[in-house]
Order: sequence, then structure tokens, then C-alpha cells
Amino acid sequence: MPSKTFLGNISVSKAIDGGFVALTQYSDKRIFEEWHCHENASISFLLNGVHEEDLLGKHYKRVPGDIKFIPAGEMHRCNAYAASTKKINLDLKHSLLHEMTLSEDVLLERLLQNRQTKFTLLKLYHEIHDKNGYGQASLQLLLYELFHPVNADLKSYSGKLPLWVLRLKEILNDEWDVRFDLQDLAHKAGVHPVTISRYFPQYFSSTLSSYLRSIRVEKSINLIKTTSLSLTEIAYTCGFADQAHFTRSFKMHTGFVPKDFRKI
Repeated sequence: MPSKTFLGNISVSKAIDGGFVALTQYSDKRIFEEWHCHENASISFLLNGVHEEDLLGKHYKRVPGDIKFIPAGEMHRCNAYAASTKKINLDLKHSLLHEMTLSEDVLLERLLQNRQTKFTLLKLYHEIHDKNGYGQASLQLLLYELFHPVNADLKSYSGKLPLWVLRLKEILNDEWDVRFDLQDLAHKAGVHPVTISRYFPQYFSSTLSSYLRSIRVEKSINLIKTTSLSLTEIAYTCGFADQAHFTRSFKMHTGFVPKDFRKI
């Protein structure tokens, strides 16, 4: 029989239409989970700590920043929790997925291919803690943002993607810490600079600078949670001009300022 709740200690939770978002804590690495499943599909984003997991026929060593989707009824187990491990968990009833016109297969592909998923989950977490938040309507809008992102990492474009677009995406994600100029990018992608300047917003649903900022903010999430680097050092490591710019960008994408995110 599927489990109806997440294992671990749920410290904060909030119902949203056909599901709920929760902060779940695991405090004892000696806890051993048996194979189990959940009644509903779920999304989990690891904030703190590490653990091991068996899911969909694979064994994982989870670290902060990892995100996963578990289909309803899928057997899995997590073990070897580090002390103070924390996750943002989102429970999704079938009725909610139906309302959002999503199948589990589409949801799996969309969420795991798109860094915006992490940002939106952090905004959801921030919203349920914000005493001055706007309540259910705000949470519902964030759900739509989660399931129907404007930029689904090129998945939102309905046509066949040119090879230069796929190549450019690969360059930007693999060499995110390199300071390119447009001529460099055009040469590496094999197109004229005008082609990139004209069509980048169409294919990436973003400006080039905004796309790069989102990559750098995502990289910083892991560094904030797994290293003792100062926030200034993390800002420079991730390619921001200064800590103030890093702080503004991080808050814009996640709803948190970096120092508060480190305390979660």
C-alpha cells in the first residue's frame, strides 16, 4: 500500500490545491528506510546534507542542489542521511496534474531538464515562510510557473532546433565561468554574431545575460550549502562582479538573499 506522507519530520507544510509543499528534515543517519512508495507523485529538492538513494533502478549519492521526481507508486528508498538533512518536498495528486494538463512522463522530462525548477521550488518554500506573503493565489501562480515555465530549457520551442542552438546551449552550460565576447561564441557555435543576437531570445526565452546569470545562480546553490567559502568568494567564483550583484541576482531567482539561504 503506497505511503501517503513523506518519511522524516515535516516541520513546515502548506496545502496547495491538489497537493502540498513541505520542508522535511532527517536528523539521524542511522534511520534505515525500507522499500516504499507514495500514493501521489512527488518532487524533492535537497537543501542540506547528503544521503544515498535507490530509485528507478539506479543508486544515487544525493548532494545539495539535487532534484528528483518520483512517480506515484514507484518503489524507492533513501538511507545514510547526514545530520540535519533537509528537503523541500512537493506532493502532487493526480487531480492536480490533470488540471495542469501534464502527464508524469512530460513532468519528469520538463522538471529535470530545467534549472528554473530549483528556483521555483525555493520561491515556494520562501512563500510558505513569508508572513507577509499573498497566500493561496501566490502559491498557485508559482505552481503554474513550475509546471509551465516560460523557458523550459529550449523545450518550449515547438520547431526543430538548429544545430547551432544546441551547440551554444552546450557551450554556455559547460563553460559558464568563461567570459566570452560575442565573436568567440559565434565562432564556437559556427554562426555569424548577428544570428545569435537576432535569434537568442526566440530560442532561449531570455537575454544572454539573464541566461548566464541563471546558470551562475544555480552553481552557487551547491557552493553555499557544501563549502565554507565566504559569500564574497562564492560570488567571484560564480562570475559575479561583486557580492551586491550576486545578492540581487540570487534573490531575484530564488526569493532568498544568499546569507538567509545558507541558514536554512
